Formats: sequence, C-alpha cells, structure tokens
Amino acid sequence: MSLIIRLAKFAVVGGLGTIVNEAIYVLASKAIPIGVSLAIAIEISLIFNFVLNDIWTFKDKRSNSYLNRLLKFHGSSYLGNIVQYVVALILLIYLLHVTSISQAVFILFFSKLTTSTFLLVLTNFIGIVSGFLVRFITSLKYVWT
Repeated sequence: MSLIIRLAKFAVVGGLGTIVNEAIYVLASKAIPIGVSLAIAIEISLIFNFVLNDIWTFKDKRSNSYLNRLLKFHGSSYLGNIVQYVVALILLIYLLHVTSISQAVFILFFSKLTTSTFLLVLTNFIGIVSGFLVRFITSLKYVWT
C-alpha cells in the first residue's frame, strides 16, 4: 500500500477518533475536572484508534500478536498524547486568562470548569492536530513494522 493511501486511512481513523475524543471530553468535563476528563478522553480514543488502524490502515503490516501491537501502539502514542494534552490545556488556560500556576492547577485538576463547549472542543482539536504527525510517524516506524 502506498504511503499516501496509508496516511489517508490513518487520517480517517484519526478523524473518527477525534469525534470520540471530543465527545468524551465534553461529556466528562461536565462531571469531573478538565485535566482528568481530557486524560480519559485521550485514553479511550487511543484504544478506539488502535482497533480501527489494526483492522484497516495497517492490516497488511501485522507481524506481532494483537496484544504486542496494542502495547506498542499505546507506548508509541504517548509522545503525541503528551503533545495533545499540553497544547490543549495550555491554550485553554491562556484563553481563560488564568494568571497564576496555582489557579491553573486548581482549575484543571480540582474543580469542574464551567466554560463553553466550543472553547473545550477548539482547544482540544488544536491539541489533537498538534499530536497527529507524531502519532503517524511512530505508528508507521514502530508499531506496524
């Protein structure tokens, strides 16, 4: 399969994973702190993306056991996940005009933030896009080799 087709499939899976990620993030943030809800959304969408990529994008590249591929995908995705998490939360804190680290920590990890759904979705989407290329390269070069 050509690299362009594989990248397109990876992007489609990522798009579907983005919908899963955003939905879980928005719903969870209504009940638990933003930093926790984003971490949960990233983890669930990561597993969702693995399953779709394994059966569609990289089905011709499976050389290890399912569990081995899952663990490799999970591990290799952490850099992209960290990029997403940090970019989304820093951007959110910036747009909320938070002025101190202690206030930011409280908002992200100890309180339920009441902000617009649009702001949550926008900052998370920018984070997702930021981590996309990192995830593709590590998936291509490490997970399905």
